[in-house]
Amino acid sequence: MTTLLITSLLLIVALLFSLASYKNLFYQIKRTQNEVLARQAHWVAEGGLECGFSYLKESDDISSAKTSLSNCEALLNLDVLDIDNSNYIHSSYYQLAKKDLSKKVLFSPESYGAIQTRSDLKLLGGITISPDVVNHISGNNYQCVSVKYSSKVEVIGDSKTNPPGAGYTNVTYSYPNVMSTAVCGSGYNTDTSDFDTDNTPPSLSGPVKKDFEHDPLLDPFESFFNKKRSEKSLLKSEFELVVGSIKPATDEDRCANRINNALATSSKVWVVGDCDLHGDSLGILGIPKILVFENGLVGASGSVTYDGAVYHLIDDPNFYDISLNSRWSNMTSSSFYAHLLDDNSVFFANGAFVPTGGIVFDTPGGVTTYNTSLALTYNRSFNPYAPKYKVQWLKGSWHDF
Repeated sequence: MTTLLITSLLLIVALLFSLASYKNLFYQIKRTQNEVLARQAHWVAEGGLECGFSYLKESDDISSAKTSLSNCEALLNLDVLDIDNSNYIHSSYYQLAKKDLSKKVLFSPESYGAIQTRSDLKLLGGITISPDVVNHISGNNYQCVSVKYSSKVEVIGDSKTNPPGAGYTNVTYSYPNVMSTAVCGSGYNTDTSDFDTDNTPPSLSGPVKKDFEHDPLLDPFESFFNKKRSEKSLLKSEFELVVGSIKPATDEDRCANRINNALATSSKVWVVGDCDLHGDSLGILGIPKILVFENGLVGASGSVTYDGAVYHLIDDPNFYDISLNSRWSNMTSSSFYAHLLDDNSVFFANGAFVPTGGIVFDTPGGVTTYNTSLALTYNRSFNPYAPKYKVQWLKGSWHDF
């Protein structure tokens, strides 16, 4: 009996220890299952972020992407997938486990800057630029770019970058979700005078701030036209072709008149050769259009009104082999500014020639000069070539590699 009693007690103790261990084991199993469900919910929610991001990359536009997000919700059985006005993608899964994820997306246009230049840019007078809006920083602050350049910019006079909406209340920006009350963030609002960006590199704290962006590898052709340089002949087929004019026999034969005749039938005009614009208006105001000047000098004297974009292209390898001075002397308007020309001047505006859709000087080796108080109110919507947007996660997000 003693043996049976001791044996029974030992078995009871063993049973108690077994029950205790099983309880702990059941607890661990439950925790494991909960962790599995939590991770499943996490990855389903992250799948929603990736799905939404993919639609954004395809459409380059938030409003278009929003209409497709229901496909992601149905595919992944998500409860919420949306993009808010601050460019955050929100993904929520509330099934056996709950998970909410939010990540911010940046929209960067591949072609940006109120002025883009591969030539030396000289601004002989005060300038005020309402710049291109590139990226959202935080709150109501945005990254602005006034001039993007690869060579050198010289400003002799006062320079100021106006915040979007400040003094230009009628300007509408095509950057996603930018309101007219947006302002250029600190470090993107140059306000200085008599500086040379070749000697004073742009910085957030320097006199020349980051709205003057230096890019030694700038090559704007493909990002602007969405075509390779090798496809230039195909690109020209989309334009109305015009032969330039510098010494017209009659007023009707002036370069601006030739351009206006072409603009009457097309919003895209391609001018081949030298063109003396004088001070004539170009096209109807308020209608987006684009002018391309190919392998020619461009001169203007007086105020030239133009709502549209301008692309000045020089890609002839022999363009600079012969002195350009004699070609400038044939321009009737050059008598007003001949003393200010450089040996390799390719564009000279002796007055307010201000393309509201932006201007690109794809003229390496040349000098582009504005001899005026330039007030450029940039509006991307006046460019018929809407820029493609590069969509990327905000730096520091989980997909940061």
